[in-house]
Amino acid sequence: MPIKAQQNPEISCFVIVATVVAQLDVILVEAKNLSLTAKNARVVAIRAGQSALGFKSITNFIDEFSARTIKTTQDIHNHSHLLFKLALEQLRASQFKNHMGRANELTDGKNAKIKQINHLANSQLRECWSHLGSEMQSLTSQFEEIRQQMRAAEYIAVTSRVEASQAGEYCDSLESVSDYIASAALRIKTAITINLNTLSQLQRIIK
Repeated sequence: MPIKAQQNPEISCFVIVATVVAQLDVILVEAKNLSLTAKNARVVAIRAGQSALGFKSITNFIDEFSARTIKTTQDIHNHSHLLFKLALEQLRASQFKNHMGRANELTDGKNAKIKQINHLANSQLRECWSHLGSEMQSLTSQFEEIRQQMRAAEYIAVTSRVEASQAGEYCDSLESVSDYIASAALRIKTAITINLNTLSQLQRIIK
């Protein structure tokens, strides 16, 4: 959902970054649930024995991509909090710049000290925007990485469903695992799409 535009771009930026941070919990929870699902599926596959031999190997893949997703999400979490910190610094820098700009206007630009501080405030704000843009690009790349992992998860869900169909009395249990993988991957992809769309709004503000 698009973030309502604010008159102040720094405030809009702050709201956008806060929205991204909030969405991360969705991804992390789903990734952890996938990891737990892989462990449960492995137990069922062991009980099923030879009839679920193919599914047992698939649980290793589930474990691997869920672990990668958790790690990437945790990395994103660190980056997003840095992004949040930068957005806050940027907002403060903007407020300081505005204060100094008004002070400079009140003195008709004749006070050398105020003029110097005003110049410094403008430089500080530009630097904040630059850092924010750099971190945003890094964050976008990490979200794209998770999206690729979820495409792999969807493929595994299809493959595991085929293997589950051959597991005899354990078929229903293992098919439910396959269904969960597919639905979790979809939820994660949806959260990522929301965040990427939100970050694209931030990119437009930065430009």
